[in-house]
Amino acid sequence: MRIALLHLDPVPGDIAGNRARIEAGIRAAARQGADWVVTPELAETGYNFAKRVGTDWIAPFPDAWMHTLAAIARDNGIALFVGFAEREKGSGRLHNSVAAIDRAGNILGAYRKQRPVGRAEAWSVAGGDGRPFTVDGIQVGTLICADAWRPDTAAQLAGRGAQILLSPANWPPVDGMGPGDVWEQRSRETGLPLIAVNRGGKEPELDFSTGVSAVSVDGQRLFSFSAPAGGIFYVDWDRRQRFREVRP
Repeated sequence: MRIALLHLDPVPGDIAGNRARIEAGIRAAARQGADWVVTPELAETGYNFAKRVGTDWIAPFPDAWMHTLAAIARDNGIALFVGFAEREKGSGRLHNSVAAIDRAGNILGAYRKQRPVGRAEAWSVAGGDGRPFTVDGIQVGTLICADAWRPDTAAQLAGRGAQILLSPANWPPVDGMGPGDVWEQRSRETGLPLIAVNRGGKEPELDFSTGVSAVSVDGQRLFSFSAPAGGIFYVDWDRRQRFREVRP
C-alpha cells in the first residue's frame, strides 16, 4: 500500500487556492500509484485563517467541495484524509477536523480535534471521542496535531481497534513548539505505526518551513521528511509495520 504525504504549504485564508493545491496534489499522488493521501491539519484553510476570512463561509459538512473530493477519490480509486474546517450539521458548532473518504468516493465522516490550541484555534470547539475509520479493510485512527501530545487519545483509538494512526499536523519546530518525540512515544505505547503529515511554508505568525513529517514504529522514527516550500512524500506499507520510502 502506497501512502502519499501531502506536505503542503497552505496559504492562510486562501480557501480556493488551497483547495486547488490539494486537488492537484491528490491527482499527482494518484499518478504515482498512491492508495491513500493524507494532508496536513487545516490544509484547506491554512492555520491562521479565521482572522483573515472569518468563519461565516464554512458550510455544514459535507459541503460541495467535500463532494468534489469524493468524486476525485472515486475517479482515481484513492482514499483521502483531508484537514479542513468543519461546521457540524444541526448544531452549527465549528471543528478543526479531518475528513475520511474511501476509494469508492464514500464520505465516511470526520474526526474532530480534541485539543484545540490557543488563539489561532479559538474559532473551533473540541470534538468528542474519536473512532477509527474502516478504509480498505483497515481500522484507521486519526489524531490532529496536539491530540498526539498526551497518550490518552491514541490509546482510545487503539482500544477501539485502530491498526494505524495518521496524524495531520501544523507543528512548527521553533521556539520550543515542536513535537519532540511524541510521535515515537505514541507508536511505542500503542504498538501502532504512526504517520505524521506536517507542512512547509510560512505564515506571518508562524514559520513552518522546517516542519517535519515522519513515520514512527515501535518508538523509533523510521523516516523524516521536510520541504521548505512544500512537497509530496511517499511510503509503502505492507501492513506488518514495515515501511519503505519511495522516491518517484
